[in-house]
Amino acid sequence: MISLRNHVKNEKMHYVVFCFVFLCGMATSLAIYLEERKHVYSDQKAVGELFTEKLNDSLTQYITEVSSAAALIESSKGEVSAGYFSRFAQRVITTQGINLYFAQYVPASKKNEYEMQKRILLGNYNFRIYPDGNRSEYMPLALGYPDKFTYGYDILSSQYRNLSSVIQARNSSSVTLSEPTLSPFSDASLSTAADTFIIRKPIYLSVDARSYKLTDDIGFHGIVGAFFRVDSLFKEVNSLVNHDLYYRLADVSSDRELWFVDTAEPSSWEGVSFDTHYLSIAGRKWRIDTRYNENIITRIHWFLVTVPLFVFGFLALFLAYYSRKLSLTYFSMLDSINKRIEIDELTGLLSRYQIQLELNELIVTCQKEEKQLAAFILDLDHFKTINDAFGHELGDKLLVKVSKRLASILPDDAVIGYLGGDAFLVLVVQSDGQDMPALDVLAKDWIQKVSQSYFLEGLTLDIGCSIGVALYPEFGKDAVTLIKNADMAVYQAKTAGRATYHFYDGDMGRRFARNVRIETRLRLALQNGNLELHFQPKVDLTTERCVGMEALLRWNDEELGMVSPAEFVPIAEQTGIILPLGDWVFEQAFRHILEWQAQGITVPPIAINCSAAQLKRIDFLPKLLALLDKYQIDPSLLEIEVTESILIEDAERCAELLRQLSRLGMRLAIDDFGTGYSSLSYLKDLPFHYVKIDQVFIRNIIEDKKHAALTHAIISLSHDLGLKVIAEGITDIHQLIMLQDFGCDIGQGYLFSKALGANSMGSDPMIVALNEQSSED
Repeated sequence: MISLRNHVKNEKMHYVVFCFVFLCGMATSLAIYLEERKHVYSDQKAVGELFTEKLNDSLTQYITEVSSAAALIESSKGEVSAGYFSRFAQRVITTQGINLYFAQYVPASKKNEYEMQKRILLGNYNFRIYPDGNRSEYMPLALGYPDKFTYGYDILSSQYRNLSSVIQARNSSSVTLSEPTLSPFSDASLSTAADTFIIRKPIYLSVDARSYKLTDDIGFHGIVGAFFRVDSLFKEVNSLVNHDLYYRLADVSSDRELWFVDTAEPSSWEGVSFDTHYLSIAGRKWRIDTRYNENIITRIHWFLVTVPLFVFGFLALFLAYYSRKLSLTYFSMLDSINKRIEIDELTGLLSRYQIQLELNELIVTCQKEEKQLAAFILDLDHFKTINDAFGHELGDKLLVKVSKRLASILPDDAVIGYLGGDAFLVLVVQSDGQDMPALDVLAKDWIQKVSQSYFLEGLTLDIGCSIGVALYPEFGKDAVTLIKNADMAVYQAKTAGRATYHFYDGDMGRRFARNVRIETRLRLALQNGNLELHFQPKVDLTTERCVGMEALLRWNDEELGMVSPAEFVPIAEQTGIILPLGDWVFEQAFRHILEWQAQGITVPPIAINCSAAQLKRIDFLPKLLALLDKYQIDPSLLEIEVTESILIEDAERCAELLRQLSRLGMRLAIDDFGTGYSSLSYLKDLPFHYVKIDQVFIRNIIEDKKHAALTHAIISLSHDLGLKVIAEGITDIHQLIMLQDFGCDIGQGYLFSKALGANSMGSDPMIVALNEQSSED
């Protein structure tokens, strides 16, 4: 502490304060500048999106108007007159600059009759279809709005510049939009800029209408079209957007970009940020680039950017001046905190630091007086649930209530402290003649009294506790060991179901020591490749042929001997070894598949169990895809088995991952169904292919009618949902017969085959039979 005071008194300290605070101001200004810049870019993008949206709305309106005109002609019982068509168009056309027309189909056999009819209707006795020439069919202009068309012009004539587009529109069953072109009925030369778009809709009549209207063999009656210039379209769109924008547009429906609008110089798009949007309508795709027509820098609020520099500059001067006085105040407060460090501020109990000092002192006393000391750790059950549900503030108030209740129910000579979180430490020195049952009764009494209801802020909260006990000197001769062993005991109590107590004993210590040894040896085995994969066949219960295999991990350690997966897999999950272990299993399985294929062995799908920790990894799918690509394995040869626990812990993310795996062609199975928090929504909403019934049900299916009923229900439900059922752990023929009667699809167990080593595949009878069947097929 003296060295800190000397440092504060250093003459250059105020320079350090000034520089630090001023740099904070600079950092703040930079952050505001970046945020302002981001905001401007965001606004620019939003305006571009609005521009694109309004452009789409205008084009959609054009299409609607064309469709309305087509509906008029299609529904009319007779020929629509030019006057009626014009009046109808005036009502439906809400936009300026659009020209509407109808070109009617006329077969060659009806040409003369059609010309006579139109001469009468139009009152023009010079009406004829032109250009002249004999053609198998004609499509002359019959109606138009505004009336600026020369009726009779045949758009099926080879002289019509847009003939290919007309044919394409005729063959289409929907509205089509042309690429930029010249005005369709003008004499514009090819050197003129293509500034016009044409919307066309073919009219096909029903069988009844063909009897009184001209159509071809399949009911084609003609085309309703509308053309408009680019400038009229964007004049309307700009009035709706009401922003100063540069924009350029290109038709990108084909591999070649066809730019048809650019409101800025080409150089204006170079070296600047602009937004690109895409619009798809009526069979065409447009690219739309937009940007503000002024520099982004001019739109930044520089006042907001520079204010922090002035504010922090003034603050830096102020803090530099008063730094010495503040340092003195700091050390004064530090002295005050040192005095209060013995008591936890929240609960009023001894702090973790102080309770450990008290424990050390009690150990010394008990050693001198040859007394026994009991260290109780009380850990609240489901306290995190209350914190998450009602907030940490209410959780803190609950801790205060629990602390007061504990202080009121403990013996007078007991010492209590708060360890942090939701854990408390109680120290009790046993008097002469006090034995273990008394501590047992004491633990039960505390659990009962702590677990009574608490009333906070109008809420009634129920919370229990679990207790772990370690005794001095049998199971710890120092504070650290006693607390560690009591913590092991409370963990055991929680594992046993919570709301109970557990005394630390030698067996527990040996179990933990074995777990640590297993963890160490497992890491070594993973590094040295001392693990093996065995494969147990899965059998179709109808044909009794092999339809797949499950990869099972086996470990025979030179020190520990054969270690069961039921023992080392949970340890791997708790310590994180399950992640590299899972990667190893996938890679080994793929290697074996390649080896078998090289030997000419037909490889059925391989099922691999994935732990929750593996599936939670962000890089799980990329790593799996990389391995599939590395070994060139067909994803359909892979089945992924997951347990219900991951679906509970991270349902949304897990569901998306499973859907991605299913789309890749992998099969999915929900493992150990019925032993956890089974939910029918997993089967209904997620892309599972199999439901795997745990062997706990199969083991007693003959003797236990309830197990049989549950198994039958799971099979029926799965089949109703379109899922296949796998039963594992089949060991005798009676189980097989019952499962066959229930309609179970696939079986697995010692009745068929034990798990086989990778080198035994070529000689296994079931695999041999599978290969023989494949050869016959």
